[in-house]
Amino acid sequence: MEQILDEKMYAIDQKQKDKYPLTNQISQDFEDDTHIYRIIKLGKESVKIMQDLKWEKRLLKEREWRKLRVCQSRGWLHYAIFEKEPYVLLFKRKITKNKRS
Repeated sequence: MEQILDEKMYAIDQKQKDKYPLTNQISQDFEDDTHIYRIIKLGKESVKIMQDLKWEKRLLKEREWRKLRVCQSRGWLHYAIFEKEPYVLLFKRKITKNKRS
């Protein structure tokens, strides 16, 4: 009986892993009057790193999200946690006169 439960748990774990893309996926930017926003869905390797470091339940500093292989220009801020999907990172950056700098 215990072996059957272990096999079911393994199958559930595999399904969870299969829902993540192979690499990080970055959304198109969108903006309001003050900020540019971006959504990044972490890939399998980055999710594994995040789980190992137990970073799912807090905002990440720049050096931390760079360890997760998130590549973007400087000035982006991880500003919110999407509780249902902690491996979807929400970023924002202030709009400056030169929007894309």
